[in-house]
Amino acid sequence: MKKIIFLMALLFTVPLIAQDHKNTITVVGETETIVDDDSYIVLIALQQVLVYEGQGEVEVTALDEVKKNYIKKVEASGIDFNQFTRNTYYEFAMSYSQNRESEYYHFKTSNKEDVRKLSKLKSAGMSVVNTEVEAKKLTNEQLVDLSKKAIDNAKEKANALAKELNKSIGEIISIVDQNSSAQYIQSYGTSTSQSHAVTVSFELK
Repeated sequence: MKKIIFLMALLFTVPLIAQDHKNTITVVGETETIVDDDSYIVLIALQQVLVYEGQGEVEVTALDEVKKNYIKKVEASGIDFNQFTRNTYYEFAMSYSQNRESEYYHFKTSNKEDVRKLSKLKSAGMSVVNTEVEAKKLTNEQLVDLSKKAIDNAKEKANALAKELNKSIGEIISIVDQNSSAQYIQSYGTSTSQSHAVTVSFELK
């Protein structure tokens, strides 16, 4: 009796499973967005000036004096040194390889002209270690608009591929969108575009 009930339940279940199963086609839709600059971070090093004399190095300019001279030149260029933040983390990271007294500072700004001024400024014992560009984050509205364009692109690709198979596509079965608001500037600014991709599955008829 139990076997008969089990077989009857199985007979009713199999058609339901078959009805839920659909042939699908999954493609990646793409579009691009232009990445805009948001801010710039300049990292500088201030170090005591040493020269070789005889069998060793001799201090020419102490770190305090190097710092005073740099502050004068920075403020003469129209930038307030109080906007600089001492980067102790970088000092710790570099301490194992330093053989002279050093201090590291970073300066963050949204003004390109300030970055140009700092990159051109020369002062004994000072060096620009790195300049980083931070990109603007996308808003939710921008993300939705880009995803819509990527889905439209996916539909075009799916239609073309289905046509090659003598089939057609139906409704969207699933959408996988893993894009975030973060954007990235490529090294050396060789490209200002960023890809926005969405994976879409369509019913295949």
